Amino acid sequence: MSEQSIEKVIRKSLTGDIQRNALAFSAFINANNISCIRVTDGYWEDKSYFLCTYNDQVVCNISINEHEDNSWYVTGDDDEDNWHENVSLDEAENLLKYVAVCENVQRCYDGCTRNRKTVFGKEFNNVCPIVMKFTNPDTRAIVCMKAVFEARIKYIHP
Repeated sequence: MSEQSIEKVIRKSLTGDIQRNALAFSAFINANNISCIRVTDGYWEDKSYFLCTYNDQVVCNISINEHEDNSWYVTGDDDEDNWHENVSLDEAENLLKYVAVCENVQRCYDGCTRNRKTVFGKEFNNVCPIVMKFTNPDTRAIVCMKAVFEARIKYIHP
């Protein structure tokens, strides 16, 4: 794993509003003592993919320019403890559109466990193991992301 900081990768790889929003989320990460380590093995060897943890538990994953230039996305992580099941958030209504429902007929990869899940009080079928995905989030989505990952941090460290 590389020690290259996520801020350096964002500044080097992204531009305009996309860069500004990514840096805003990065500031949130830093303010909450979340550690983001660049993964550089296997599939991720030549990509800008970061595993972000708090107290050694995954909070989120961030990928920069994985599928196209000047893009990034943030995913949650389904560690199967269903921390998101009954979380009550002011942003819950807006968050539901970011639930990662898989539309594929076949599983995306070996071991994919699309399941029926309750996310912020609402049930969904075929939820991807990442549970939440924010692609090129705008300012409003950043607010939602912060609410989600603050709830995750509180779950990890009540």
